[in-house]
Amino acid sequence: MVVIYVREGNVKRLDYISRHIFENILGTTFKITTEKRVFLRETGACINYSGEVINRGLQIIPNGLLSETGVRKIHDLGESKWKDFFCFFKQERGDIPFDLFSAAFYLLTSYEEYILKQTDEHDRFDLNSSLLHRNDSLEVPLIDRWAYGLKEELEKKYPNFKCNLRKYRFISTFDIDYPFLYRYKGVVKTAGLLLRDMLKFNFRNLKEHLSVILHLNPDPYMQTIKKIDGLYKKAGRTYHLFVLLGRNGKYGRSTVKQTTLYNNYLKTLEQVTIGSHPSYDTYHNPDLLIQEKEELENLLDREITTNRRHYFRMTCPQSFRESTLAGFKEDFSLSFAKAPGFRSGTAIPYYFYDVEQDTLSDLLIRPTIMMDSTLITHLGYSPGYAFFKIKQLADECKKSGGDYLWLWHNSNLSGKKNKLWNDVFIASFNYAVSLENDNFAK
Repeated sequence: MVVIYVREGNVKRLDYISRHIFENILGTTFKITTEKRVFLRETGACINYSGEVINRGLQIIPNGLLSETGVRKIHDLGESKWKDFFCFFKQERGDIPFDLFSAAFYLLTSYEEYILKQTDEHDRFDLNSSLLHRNDSLEVPLIDRWAYGLKEELEKKYPNFKCNLRKYRFISTFDIDYPFLYRYKGVVKTAGLLLRDMLKFNFRNLKEHLSVILHLNPDPYMQTIKKIDGLYKKAGRTYHLFVLLGRNGKYGRSTVKQTTLYNNYLKTLEQVTIGSHPSYDTYHNPDLLIQEKEELENLLDREITTNRRHYFRMTCPQSFRESTLAGFKEDFSLSFAKAPGFRSGTAIPYYFYDVEQDTLSDLLIRPTIMMDSTLITHLGYSPGYAFFKIKQLADECKKSGGDYLWLWHNSNLSGKKNKLWNDVFIASFNYAVSLENDNFAK
């Protein structure tokens, strides 16, 4: 138990971030009190979260963010270092040299995204505007590290202080943008693709294409989906599969329509949580978001409670509000497409807090740490360096008991040209699983 003293009566934000730090990360309980006499009677671990000089507890000086309501533009973040990690909201007094609670709240709620409106070509929050990216701290779960640093300071002051630390978990997710490489494209598109291969003298591809549409061989993309399922069944592991139902188009699916064959196959999957992969056009279109969710539920005859936006095309808070309105319980959309890492500073799931409205929702946000296309397409990594980076991110999650939640696409693991990436996937899978069986941080 940690007792936190605060002078102000409004403790809603402090309660929210304390739950994440103490309960979600450190595995201990906490209590907030505004009564000094109660605080002074405590004999266990205490934090004086005020500017008052009190002969009790570890002192953290607040900068005021947690006692406010709504959103304001913060001109000077007071950037600094603590225990070799980037921090901000620097304070000259106190036992911790920055307002750890406010800084963690700022990151966890994506506070900067309410203020900074710079977007990229897909109307997503621009990576270059990210505080963590600009300070080379995107690949470290900073909140989790700060929490462990706070634990160390509390243990120094209170030797009997104990935590039941959260354990690392490996969470596998897959986006199925294209279930078929060759089949169900329609007569016109199929003829055009065959003609293109002929004109380019790409006879190997032409032969494969013809063998698939003539049903002499399985479609590579669908075959990969089945191989993934076989791997996870053999390992006795579950995974998440996000299905795209969006219309045809530049950023939509490539088949003419959702096929009965594909739908029936999805219904047979047992160790899988199937979620919605809302299409590119659902961006700030809540009606279409709900429509696609209902279509998927009707096709599979099951309730769909999870989602991840196609292309990570989302903004905070609007997209999370829409997910809540649509009836989703979990959202996997929080990530940058162009860089791996911890967009909100943590590897541990948390509930969405709407800073503008100062309300806590029941939408669980599950940060996606690594996407295959980020390493392959956006960063152009070689398979060898990508494997190194994937292991590095898994190690970061392991150090503070986070969830290593990754995303792969069946399209990036299919065919002979992707054999090296398939090898990376298998090796990475084995490494990530092995960390669950190791009680020591790597």
